[in-house]
Amino acid sequence: MNEQERYIYFLLLQFRSPYLWGKELPTGADCSGSVCLALAAATGFLVRTTAEDLYKKFFTIRTPAVTDMQAVFFLSQHDRPHGNRVLRKGEVGHIAGVIAEGVVMNVVEPKSDIRQINSLRNSYALRGYDMAIRGLDRKALAAASDAGEDLFGLDGEFAQYIDIPRPAEKRRTQEMAQW
Repeated sequence: MNEQERYIYFLLLQFRSPYLWGKELPTGADCSGSVCLALAAATGFLVRTTAEDLYKKFFTIRTPAVTDMQAVFFLSQHDRPHGNRVLRKGEVGHIAGVIAEGVVMNVVEPKSDIRQINSLRNSYALRGYDMAIRGLDRKALAAASDAGEDLFGLDGEFAQYIDIPRPAEKRRTQEMAQW
């Protein structure tokens, strides 16, 4: 499989799994965790960050090609309570990974499900969100992974699904290969 196919495969593995806040596992994840898991499995580059940071740092291609890994973002039209904080106008409140043209894996409570993008757009618009579809900037993802950035709250269980060396291990491996 190519990277995009692996991305889609790992999103699909999450079908009907429970929503688990702060997790990034095929057996349960939150919205950003599901996308971070799929990215790690597809590319070998590990980041674990928020939907907002995925939007601002990694999914920055505004007109993605059909062959790009893509995600759909829902941006708040006004300040609103969001969990234990305030979601500011323009901030991302939700992300879903694109699995086919017009279709996403939507990870929300109680379980993740396959949804049509237009259906989600209408649902979120009624709640005061705008929608944006973005493609992955793979170079930005690789740079952050290599630097060990954007790794907040990574689950210990994650290692049983994805075997990705930490940045220091990558450097050691690269240095040894040069000998």
